[in-house]
Amino acid sequence: MSECGTLCKVNNACVRFMLVACFLILGAGRTGAADIVRIDSLKNSLSKKSNDTSDIQRYYLLSKEYNHGGHNQFDSAMANLNKALTISEATGNTKHLYSIYNQFTVLFSASGNYPIEIEYNFKMLKILDNEAVPKHDTLELLIKCIELYIQIGTCYFNMDNNTKALAWYQKCLEIVQKISVLSKTYPTRHKLVVLYLNIGSVYLSNYNFSEARNSFLKALEMNRLLNDSLVDGMLYNNLGIVYKERKDFAESFRYYNKALAIREAMHDTAAIAQTYNNLGDAWCLTGQYAKAIELLNSALEMSRKTANLRSQMKAANFLSLAYEKRGDFAKALEMQKLFKTLHDSIISNEKVQNTTRLELQYQYEKQQKENQLREEIVLAMAERKKLIFMIISGILLFSFVILFLLNRNQRMKMKQGEIIQESLELERKNLVMEKQQLQMELEFRNKELSTHVMYLLRKNEFISSIINKLLTVKRSMVGPENDAWIQDILREMQSNVDNTVWGEFELRFQQVHEDFYDKLREKYPDLTPNEIKICAFLKLNMTTKDISAITFQTVKSIQVARNRLRKKMGINRDENLVATIQQL
Repeated sequence: MSECGTLCKVNNACVRFMLVACFLILGAGRTGAADIVRIDSLKNSLSKKSNDTSDIQRYYLLSKEYNHGGHNQFDSAMANLNKALTISEATGNTKHLYSIYNQFTVLFSASGNYPIEIEYNFKMLKILDNEAVPKHDTLELLIKCIELYIQIGTCYFNMDNNTKALAWYQKCLEIVQKISVLSKTYPTRHKLVVLYLNIGSVYLSNYNFSEARNSFLKALEMNRLLNDSLVDGMLYNNLGIVYKERKDFAESFRYYNKALAIREAMHDTAAIAQTYNNLGDAWCLTGQYAKAIELLNSALEMSRKTANLRSQMKAANFLSLAYEKRGDFAKALEMQKLFKTLHDSIISNEKVQNTTRLELQYQYEKQQKENQLREEIVLAMAERKKLIFMIISGILLFSFVILFLLNRNQRMKMKQGEIIQESLELERKNLVMEKQQLQMELEFRNKELSTHVMYLLRKNEFISSIINKLLTVKRSMVGPENDAWIQDILREMQSNVDNTVWGEFELRFQQVHEDFYDKLREKYPDLTPNEIKICAFLKLNMTTKDISAITFQTVKSIQVARNRLRKKMGINRDENLVATIQQL
């Protein structure tokens, strides 16, 4: 096989290994007696009746235990899962159907049966589509979709269908971004880091190094806040592969060295060996065969310490190429033989492991530790009851406090309302009393003014009668001197009466109607003093005859003045002049 072909295969293997690793990063095989107890207890708790729906979950849990409990017994796991599915289909009980299909995908993925796995993935997808309409908890449904889309994308990736794998990862990316708006507690950043790592791995597998680089850098930037050194090591290692494939060896070495520094700080021997392999490959491609051989030998030694046959096989393959390029054909042949031996050993070892697992299963099935599991169940139930009691107590206490505060607030509002109502009522009474006092005072002053006006009328009438008598006497008195003397008396009396009457009237009128003149002048600025006097008399609802008596003008003169006043004020004949003036 050519060097190029070998490198491509090795790189693809690295990419797929990294993709799977990001899902298994938190997982670990559980081994020990507790696993055996769980299996035995579940088997003993199975109902004796056929098609008992309570057995669906038990068979499902048994399948999980056989697959993940440190046993990895595919046949036993598959048999129990098929029993769970059979009962579910026979009884029409679909409560656990989604979980059953999911467990099928786990089993077929582990055994490499990806075409069958994808069938069950789409069965799960159909269930989610049916739940989408009546489902109220949208967030929970979206979270399920994320996990399923990742499974589907990974399955397509393992089937070398990178186009569909990328499409499903990108759909998942859209949902994660939607969830980031709906929930602040969902680990959005962690999920985005994993997705961008997977998307970058797909691009890397497609030799789209530019997009692979962008995805890895996005994941790297998001991981800064998470500060997950393990993920940083994976990303730096992948970026090293990207730049190596782009023949940018300076950047490739920089990222490989960053990955190496992190992995050395974590004392992760297996990961260090992997980075040494990649560095050795890069040095080999740049013609630095001595450095390459040194690093690859270190990788081989570390892989032996960790008993990682695949890493040893990779190191042997790269060493064979490096020695060949250096011209050391004996060493190249030795490493090629080691590569072949390790390859055969891996295949043989897998067969031995399967046989060992079958034997362990037989031993585990004989062990009976039901009592221990029952104690765990009793303890779990007690803790659950305690938790439920605490939750109910907390809810009751919280409800009591809320009701107390609401009641207190309502009483305070009612009391405050009563105080405000009393204050408003008192203020209203004060206003009424004040209005009544003002009204009484106004009425009193109006009466006083009316009385004074009547007094002036009588006074004027009296003076008028004296003037008339003087005029009569004047006719009987002969002589120019007497006529002049009487005429002077009459003129002085008329002038004095006119000035005195108007002055007293105006003084008392302004005491009662303080702002009448201001309003009148403001609205009708063209009125003459005589017209203003007439308006004041009309304000008191005096008749034309009364005005004539006070002003010593004829009734006809007053009527003419009223008509002139009506024109200046713009009042029609249909309108009442007195009513208009009294409204001022």
